[in-house]
Amino acid sequence: MTLKPYLAFLLAAALAVSCGQPSRRRVECLGVLETSAKLTTVQTTSGPVAGYVDDGVFIYKGIPYGKADRFLPPTDPDPWKEVRPSRAYGPVAPHPERTGWLDDNQAFAMHWDDGYPGEDCLRVNVWTSSIKTGAKLPVMVWLHGGGFSEGSSQEQIGYDGTNLARDHGVVAVSLNHRLNALGYLDLSAFGAKYAASGNVGMLDIVKALEWVRDNIAAFGGDPGNVTIFGQSGGGGKVTTVMAMPAAKGLFHKAIVQSGSIFNLMTPQYSRRIGAATVANLGITPSRLEELDTVPYEKLLAAYRKAVQQVTEEARQDGNFPTNFLDMIIYGQLPVVDGEVIPFQPSSPEALALSKDVPTIIGTVYNEFTPDSEDPIFRPLALQQAQDRTASGCAPVYLYLFTWKTPVLDGVLGSTHCLEIPFVFDNVLLHRTFTGGGADAVELGHRMSRAWTQFAKTGVPSAEGLPEWKAYPANMVFDIVSKIQ
Repeated sequence: MTLKPYLAFLLAAALAVSCGQPSRRRVECLGVLETSAKLTTVQTTSGPVAGYVDDGVFIYKGIPYGKADRFLPPTDPDPWKEVRPSRAYGPVAPHPERTGWLDDNQAFAMHWDDGYPGEDCLRVNVWTSSIKTGAKLPVMVWLHGGGFSEGSSQEQIGYDGTNLARDHGVVAVSLNHRLNALGYLDLSAFGAKYAASGNVGMLDIVKALEWVRDNIAAFGGDPGNVTIFGQSGGGGKVTTVMAMPAAKGLFHKAIVQSGSIFNLMTPQYSRRIGAATVANLGITPSRLEELDTVPYEKLLAAYRKAVQQVTEEARQDGNFPTNFLDMIIYGQLPVVDGEVIPFQPSSPEALALSKDVPTIIGTVYNEFTPDSEDPIFRPLALQQAQDRTASGCAPVYLYLFTWKTPVLDGVLGSTHCLEIPFVFDNVLLHRTFTGGGADAVELGHRMSRAWTQFAKTGVPSAEGLPEWKAYPANMVFDIVSKIQ
């Protein structure tokens, strides 16, 4: 066999492997990839960007939506004139190591992709079926999980927005923002310059929503029909955004997946964490500018030590939370500072702020307890749904995801994060987590239709699902879905 035919044979064999089909059919299922800048260039308020087209979906990654100095609110990005290549994810917010990296089962199932860290991380990604201004497609903005301390817009392959854009007629958007000490270190006790420092990670999200408002029409989206959705910490961010006056009018519907949250930090303790962090670094108040150049790893270590110190102080004061979720994220949260976040998310004032926002709220059956129904997130989801309904807010749609993955002999059950590939219609793409079976694929089609129909109309519905009425009705998602 000569060299060229042999190389062609190897290529064909490689293409055939991933679909388990002959090479011709594998090439067909891949679709066409187009990288022409002429075809994909879009003008944003900061400058032109070029992406790529994958099987009819225009994809743009790593577009700057803002810039920020340490501990200060974000501002507009520096403008550019030349076409900016935007085909690869940008830097992710620096964050600690994942515990899941050392857990083979979790690492396999989650298929982590943590990219590369960088403090210049205010980047947005867009998937759309049209870049015609006037297309007015509904927009869905994804806020990633990881609490308020870790994660990114690319950490799970299930976050990919291609199928939502191609098959469901929405513009999918995801973003990175500052986390942990860079996003939520409250230094407000040190002067007006740092008044918003405990919430700059949330202000990044608002800045991204402003970018959507000002730019998404150029990507075929409708800035007047924006849904924010997120899971775990991302759901907590959705809940928090709903309590932020600066975000009012930037979104119109919300979805909270295993992330209902009621209590953020208060200055009494968030300022103690800020002061303890500075002291742990050996920096005096007169030399506070040194914080700008402290290596991130050193800053993070001082911050995490401070959180432990103040957690113990809160216990001694009798003010440490009893709710398990609040306990595990205590100290690593935004702060009710009276300005950026005036009230706790569960307060009547915060509920009034988002009164006109229809909401989907729910959890998965096991979350972190594969042998039984989860006691951590479910009561909070029920309480949030009840509070919004009792306050006369727009309709709330409650769900419970009970389907269990067969992966790894079923050890994961209906675990935390499992609904994500179903919501994004990525059951096959993330089959290390779902197994990719036909029943699971069909459930993914139905869930993603319900989510995107909600984004379009404010009412979640899909063929193959029973009629989903507002709370107290509860949609149970499984091979056979039902209303409880």
